[in-house]
Amino acid sequence: MDNYKYMLTNGPFMKSIGWTLVFTFFTVLLNVVLGMILALMLNNEKVSKRTKIFKSLFILPMMLAPVVSTTMWKIMFGAIYGPINYLMESIGLQTVAWTGETLPAKIAVIIIDVWGATPFCMLILIAALQTVPRDIYESAFMDGANRFKVFFKITLPLIRNFIALVVSLRVMDALKIFDSIMILTDGGPGDSTETMGTMIYKTAFRYMNVGAGSAGAMIFFVIIIVVTLIFLKLIRNDRQ
Repeated sequence: MDNYKYMLTNGPFMKSIGWTLVFTFFTVLLNVVLGMILALMLNNEKVSKRTKIFKSLFILPMMLAPVVSTTMWKIMFGAIYGPINYLMESIGLQTVAWTGETLPAKIAVIIIDVWGATPFCMLILIAALQTVPRDIYESAFMDGANRFKVFFKITLPLIRNFIALVVSLRVMDALKIFDSIMILTDGGPGDSTETMGTMIYKTAFRYMNVGAGSAGAMIFFVIIIVVTLIFLKLIRNDRQ
């Protein structure tokens, strides 16, 4: 119980819980929105015939190991020789210390996760869009509905179960973020990008406090279970 008390009163650990939840919210939101946009583009018959090669390119990030992709992004985010800062400087913008300042570091971590996980959302949403009968669209257009009304009134309601599934899977995955944080920022600057996973690892193995680290892992487990149950309930309600 002392270990649980120590972790629950540990400022950096509690701060890491807040950042993990914020990170999860923004990454999942961007994953679903961008995944839906790409799915709509690739599901369009006229566009998909001309962009078959892009389907393979879009899923490439998902096929790379997190260590490899994060290392690649770490080079790109380099403060002095990084291509991103070079492009920013070439168009007259001020360069950014991506891993040396709190906000840029958080944005960089979110960008890496969105880049790697959006293809997964895209693939599921493409499959979801293909389950919608074409004759429903034809009837709606014949009745004078525009594309926006068809999307919000027909498409979204018919694939809501798939969206709920994507969101629930991505939430559980985003809560476990570890690799990109350790490689890109190591929790820095300071402890601003520490997540629950990195804090538990450092407490147990870097600071050699295995008991407190184990207590943190159990707290982490409970949080994931609670979030999972919430989304399973949402999915169940959608199906009823």
